Amino acid sequence: MSHRRRRPSSPPQVPAHPLEDDDILHDILLRLPPQPPYLLRASIVSKRWRRLATDPKFLRRFRVHHGKPPLLGDFSYEVGSFSFRSTLDPPYRIPPCRLSLRPDGSEGWTCLDCRHGRILFDDWRRRRVIVWDPITDDRCVLAYPQQFRDSGIVQIHSGAVLCASGDQGHVHGACHSSPFKLVGLSSYPRDDGAIIFASVYSSETGIWSELVSTTLSRKGIIFSSRGALVGNTLHWLITTNSILEFDLVAQRLAVTKRPLGAPPHHDNVQIIQSEDGGVGFAALSGSRYDPCLQMWDMKVDSDGAATWVLRKTVELQKVLGLDSMIEKNKASILHYLDDVHAIFLRVHSSVYMVQLESMQSKELFKSIHNCIYHPFTSFWTEGVFSSLKPKQLITR
Repeated sequence: MSHRRRRPSSPPQVPAHPLEDDDILHDILLRLPPQPPYLLRASIVSKRWRRLATDPKFLRRFRVHHGKPPLLGDFSYEVGSFSFRSTLDPPYRIPPCRLSLRPDGSEGWTCLDCRHGRILFDDWRRRRVIVWDPITDDRCVLAYPQQFRDSGIVQIHSGAVLCASGDQGHVHGACHSSPFKLVGLSSYPRDDGAIIFASVYSSETGIWSELVSTTLSRKGIIFSSRGALVGNTLHWLITTNSILEFDLVAQRLAVTKRPLGAPPHHDNVQIIQSEDGGVGFAALSGSRYDPCLQMWDMKVDSDGAATWVLRKTVELQKVLGLDSMIEKNKASILHYLDDVHAIFLRVHSSVYMVQLESMQSKELFKSIHNCIYHPFTSFWTEGVFSSLKPKQLITR
């Protein structure tokens, strides 16, 4: 009796590992935290991971997914120098030298603004302004507009720099190749008060706009250190009870009043964005040993009349999670960062960030020096952070 010999069966196919699927790996990488070291470390796993993590389409999706760029640190004037300090958690802190300003003639510059990955300086001695990108180290040096010189203006007192990208779905945080706008402000005294001038520079046209102006009935105008961007309008605190507005679309200046009862000092108040996307106002108030953080929203009625409405009052000690009492004269508002909708507070020797949506706080660093801080945000950028070795970027 003959038996038919069976052919040996082929081994069963082993299913591919999920990480071998590019789409699945992209979705995993998409959910990494937005801080630069995470994508950098993913990109050095293998050539394939690097290709996926540095794909321009993926990076656009990554920025859209997170929406807001991460806080990398701050630039500050401290002990006579302008320097970067990383606020990332150890061991992911970026060395200060990685984002340092070359000292060639910059010692006398004044920092006017830091927004959308660029920093604006005023060099009044040479009658010029400088726009600096710390990530790429690119500089754009611009002479004061001729319109300022013709009007007898010798210094830009305040200003703003912002991304002018018109791309649909653009998310700020990697605007290095995007066009920008620069707003320069100055004031000029008159017998009956003062006049404020503004001009806008566009990097797309290379031209300063014609001057726009508005008048105030008092002299001695003091601009806040940084304007707040809400929608298409920039806002600066001026004098003791006024807010200067500049509409970027209409290119029009206007002056409004602060909320009644808000503290008069610049270091205890700040313009913010309200919950509904309009103009808001934050202030430190309360008793000496029980300071509170108060927030107002500006409401506009059908006739166009604006009023301030107090929305929230919270105890500062509870917001910061401190056990000890806070002396009111030891607390101040340093900054509002519209990129991440957060305010920065100095309490005694510590600097805190408070997310205004969640009211969650985080202690960033300690400093005994009373200086000006400019928080800096940016997404991870291929060709910049990835050009470094991990040991160069990450310090303990």
